[in-house]
Amino acid sequence: MQSEFVILGAGITGITVAAELKDRAVLLEKENSIGGLVRTHCIDGFWFDHVLHILHFRDDETEAYIKNILPEGMLQPCPPKAWIETEYGNVLYPFQLNIGALDDKMKMQCVHDFAKACFSSEKEQTDNYKDFLLNIFGKGMCEVFYFPYNKKLYKYPLEKINATQLSWNLHQPKFEDILEGAFFPNKYRETYNTHAFYPRPHKDATQRGMQVLTEALAKNVVNKKLNFTVTAINTANKTITGKSDGGEKQIKYDRCFSTIPLPVLMKMCSNVPPDLIEKVQSLENNIVYSVAVCIKGKRPENTGHWRYYTDENLPFTRLIFMTEFDEYNAPENGWGVLAEVSHYARNPALCIPDLEKKIIFGFKKLGLLDQNQVVHKVHTWIAEPAYVIFTHETKNIIEECHEYLKLYDITSSGRFGNWEYSSIYQNIRTALQWTKQFK
Repeated sequence: MQSEFVILGAGITGITVAAELKDRAVLLEKENSIGGLVRTHCIDGFWFDHVLHILHFRDDETEAYIKNILPEGMLQPCPPKAWIETEYGNVLYPFQLNIGALDDKMKMQCVHDFAKACFSSEKEQTDNYKDFLLNIFGKGMCEVFYFPYNKKLYKYPLEKINATQLSWNLHQPKFEDILEGAFFPNKYRETYNTHAFYPRPHKDATQRGMQVLTEALAKNVVNKKLNFTVTAINTANKTITGKSDGGEKQIKYDRCFSTIPLPVLMKMCSNVPPDLIEKVQSLENNIVYSVAVCIKGKRPENTGHWRYYTDENLPFTRLIFMTEFDEYNAPENGWGVLAEVSHYARNPALCIPDLEKKIIFGFKKLGLLDQNQVVHKVHTWIAEPAYVIFTHETKNIIEECHEYLKLYDITSSGRFGNWEYSSIYQNIRTALQWTKQFK
């Protein structure tokens, strides 16, 4: 078989490219369904996104493209409301703009330390994430929120993380912003994802959640092959070898667009220099256990869309309340919560039954469950990779990989093809920009 374009991976980026190139492309996916991380699961009428996704736009063209694909009125405004639970008080996101919700002593400490960091004449530029946070927010805010939360999230020494790729979604406030938040806390304030949307189909729809978007995009894909596992890429003769329907298949391509994780792709390619393979194997990431809990009973109030937790004794970094996004994401007398548990990829796997018990215990500790609430079902799936860990070597390794792949007309893109932290919007925009050159 031969195709002008072969696309590896039917996540949101790959689907968008395939939808734009129509019959000029074939889309290969190892799973039996499309979507990658942008999928939605239904458990007895309880709907859960595979991982949390909302659509927030930064350009009119991409926003118009997505809204045009979905049925009119499907995509509804959803400016997210998130809370941060700390031992000093519960603070509305973004933390740095609402520190007045902390107890008085800690609030004053945070203001003092921020002023010291903000007006320091001895501040040095740094790409060390730990020092970067200290330089921006000061010791108080770091010790209350930024250090404990990021340690739970990354499971990796913060001083070994490069801050450059993480600063795009981190609001860096002025001193007057801090003072306003200290005196008038827990007010909704605009952030990078304020202009956000989420699909809300009618009550009896057969599909809900973010998979509504992937399914809509997939309608424009002409050629796709599911259950196709790529095993090797011969870069010299531009041939992809894989397993499908119990046998070995080969596809020749003119150009290959890959969204599969960069380390996996590099190990599949022929003739990659051994020293580059060694560098690729040093790339770091963590995985996320998404634990979906179906609960029968009255829905909790004032949860926000999600809540962050700094307490190291709670296994989850974040709880996501699915009915806050769409009231029909659960039966009328029920609600679903998705618990995210971060885990360093090189550590031994977690025991899922034990993890689920710890999460239910954590719910009770937080007061989310009482004698009138019944846990109906619990199910866990794993996102791997989930969050990329940017070390000080990551950028150079990625660039070297991309330069090698470019020699053989292979483009590695998307969240894990670029080995980056990016949103649905950014990945769709990247896909649209790449395909423009071939129209």
